[in-house]
Amino acid sequence: MNAGGLQQGKPVLKRRLGLLDAVSIGLGAIIGAGIFVLIGIASGMAGPAVIFSIIVSGVSATFTALSFATLGAAIPRAGGVYEYGHELISHPVGFALGWMWIFGNIVMGATASLGFGYYLSSMLGFIPFKVGALVIILLVVFFNIIGVKKTAIVNDLIVVAKVGVLILFIILGLPKIQASNFENFFPKGIIPVFQAAGFFYFAYIGFPRISTVAEEVKNPEKNIPRAIMLSLFLSTLIYLLTSITAIGLIGYEALSASQTPVGDAAGAIGLSKAVEAGALLATFSVVLTSVMGQSRIFFAMARNNEVPDFLSRIHGKFGTPVYSILLSGIIMTILASTIDISNLASLGSFCILFTHIFTNYAALRLYKSTLKTSFKKPFGPFYSIIGLVMSIILVFSLGVNTIVVGAIVFTTGLLWYFAYKKALVQKSS
Repeated sequence: MNAGGLQQGKPVLKRRLGLLDAVSIGLGAIIGAGIFVLIGIASGMAGPAVIFSIIVSGVSATFTALSFATLGAAIPRAGGVYEYGHELISHPVGFALGWMWIFGNIVMGATASLGFGYYLSSMLGFIPFKVGALVIILLVVFFNIIGVKKTAIVNDLIVVAKVGVLILFIILGLPKIQASNFENFFPKGIIPVFQAAGFFYFAYIGFPRISTVAEEVKNPEKNIPRAIMLSLFLSTLIYLLTSITAIGLIGYEALSASQTPVGDAAGAIGLSKAVEAGALLATFSVVLTSVMGQSRIFFAMARNNEVPDFLSRIHGKFGTPVYSILLSGIIMTILASTIDISNLASLGSFCILFTHIFTNYAALRLYKSTLKTSFKKPFGPFYSIIGLVMSIILVFSLGVNTIVVGAIVFTTGLLWYFAYKKALVQKSS
């Protein structure tokens, strides 16, 4: 089980992924439940002004993405935010970031699996939506185990198909939108626009997934920044045009009342079946890349002796961290079986925004460190400062209940870290 490479006595992963693979992983992680399912909930919060919410979320994500691009080029190791915190802040903070990132991405995968279940149930009414969610989790665990390159190929094909469906929806739908659906643009005021922005940030949180597989990307100093920025730009443009089209076709009230909002909007132009198929592919690819990303952080933590060692074992034939993948799938299955989709999405946004606060801070620390990177952000550290501030604002827009649960998740992670480290010291002595 330990084949796959060693460096200084520790297991390492092979570089098998090119730029297009990395961009595809980003798009696969970003375009999913956020636009196909959560756009309905966000529209109910902000009305047609959800368009502004999408822009605010996208701008915040862009500033943070520049920090990720810089850090990913400087520290191209499996683990993403976990490694950045470890390297540039402190080991306990690094672990806490990895812990929150894992939980947020598992929540993201569980949310996307429920989105898959809703659209599958809409197409095939005899299948309960939770059964569809559990089946897709099992399937993506299998694909992740058999190899990152095979998983990337599957994801590449899915990304082309789901983006193609959304582009078709936009091209056919935009000429038929009704201006009257935008007349009452701020039906609930300005504050809900920012609340919806914090909620909808969930739709963007897939872009740093690229950094978690940095150890497997060829020429990471160039390809990681390029892939992060390309995938975020393309997804923001698609989100904006899709939301304008969907609201323009059937209005925000109809969107907010639907569990398959984009599918319902597509029904107005006779494209519902194609969009439903695209939604299945989109949510599938989000779950696929979610398991890929979080399993790499489990792997990195185990390699640093912060979780049990077996999670760093690499399968001799497939070259993947099989036990980390299985653990990710088990936790995702439990969440998808027990928590509703809106609560999952809000908690996922909190966990990832929390890590983005410290990622921006780590990027500021990078400027004063001895680490070198060929990727230089325009205007130096100011993007990281803006990204940090916007992440804080969006965190506090999510509501007291979400913040309390998120704080419990964070505290549990720190308690695990100190208890596990203490147990290791006692065992060695």
